[in-house]
Amino acid sequence: MDKLGIEPMQLLLQAFNFVVLVVLLSKFLYKPILKVLEERKKKIAEGLAFTERAKLEEEKAEKKRQDIIDKAKEEAKKIVDEGKVAGKKIEAEITQKAHKQSLEILEKGKRDIELERQDMEKRLKNKTVEIAEAMVTHLLRDVLTEKNQIKII
Repeated sequence: MDKLGIEPMQLLLQAFNFVVLVVLLSKFLYKPILKVLEERKKKIAEGLAFTERAKLEEEKAEKKRQDIIDKAKEEAKKIVDEGKVAGKKIEAEITQKAHKQSLEILEKGKRDIELERQDMEKRLKNKTVEIAEAMVTHLLRDVLTEKNQIKII
């Protein structure tokens, strides 16, 4: 080996240094990075789950709104049908009242649904902002060191 210019002692020391470097990097760099990535993956999954739940709640609200409109339409039809049975003179009055009531019921239903929708949007917006703020705070605290934060500021 001396003819090739390779010193066995130096070769062993370099191999030892390489093994030590691999062990240190594995323990202090690779594993923490994997842990941070796993935590981020979990947070993203939680965010997606929250979004899915919000979507389901919105669909329920839409179905509820449609049910209220359908119920209001059924009620209006019932009132109109009862008015036809009463007679020609009374029929005109009952039809007019039923129409007025059905419009009021529809308007009230629309107002109630709009208020519920606005409230749900507000709550969803607030919750989304809270989650985003928590994610950003957590990610910045974990990813940026205090020294990096001062440099950015």
